[in-house]
Amino acid sequence: MTGIHRRGALLAAPALIGAFSGRAHAQAWPARQVRIVVGFAAGGANDIMARLLAAKLGERIPGSTFVVENRPGAGTLLAAEHVARQPADGYTYLFASSSTLITLLVNRSTGLDPTQAFSAVSMAQSSPLLLVSRSDFPARTLPQVIEMAKQRQGRLTISHPGSGGVNHLSLVMLMQQVGIELTMVPYNGNHPSLTALVRGDVELASDSLFATRALIEAGTIRPIAITSAERSPTYPDVPTFAETVPGYDVTFWGGIMAPRGVPEPILDRLSQELDAILRQPDVAERVRSFGATPVGGTREHYAKVIQEDWARWGEVVRASGIKPD
Repeated sequence: MTGIHRRGALLAAPALIGAFSGRAHAQAWPARQVRIVVGFAAGGANDIMARLLAAKLGERIPGSTFVVENRPGAGTLLAAEHVARQPADGYTYLFASSSTLITLLVNRSTGLDPTQAFSAVSMAQSSPLLLVSRSDFPARTLPQVIEMAKQRQGRLTISHPGSGGVNHLSLVMLMQQVGIELTMVPYNGNHPSLTALVRGDVELASDSLFATRALIEAGTIRPIAITSAERSPTYPDVPTFAETVPGYDVTFWGGIMAPRGVPEPILDRLSQELDAILRQPDVAERVRSFGATPVGGTREHYAKVIQEDWARWGEVVRASGIKPD
């Protein structure tokens, strides 16, 4: 071997050793219990989704145990900070959502940038939000609501399940785009927000398909418009916001992130397993049962969604001047 070839082989050795080490690590993983941390209380759509994925991962990966740990509080900030501090060994993950990004944007003092502090693993599901009213509310369409808001000059009341979440910011974005003012009333969760609407404490509410479904089916509340760019198969007769406000498109997604630095082979394997799980007919049916769409796909796709939402919601937060409570 010539001197040049010998030096080249020596320079290449660390990279080869690292690659083999990463693959070996992925093959041995998981050697102990894996945690998926959820920043919401048990029983909500994100918690149900995380538990479904944890159970399926345990079935697909021989000898593995995946558990869900709920760490609600501060709009998922507590969960995000906790996971960001964990070792990058592949044994702790965050079930993040659109609201996680918004919470980090509003609370910039944490210094957490999800595009830098975490690695995208898999986007599990995506779901639109609904603008709903009581069944006796006089405005039945989004154009009528906008006209009423202009006439009321800021006195039209609307509840949402917490400041700094995607429900809140979706309303801020609507106000920015159509030039109206709404009196937004935050509540601590979906149930209190919708209870306020049913009681008549507020006139409108912004919430998820999952949270509103039972009340809509009972005829207690009525859907007015849906925030996704296209109509939902769950409510095909409900118009989109975009049919009145061109370009308006808001969805609430949930997915799994890892602390930055987890070996790539582990992330790739977990992403591939989750994509296969989300393609299973029983899983897809379960996800659609609460008004969401199973996504899966590549890590790169999910990372792109995170980057785009971080930029988009950042503009909304800066323009509105929203501060932490």
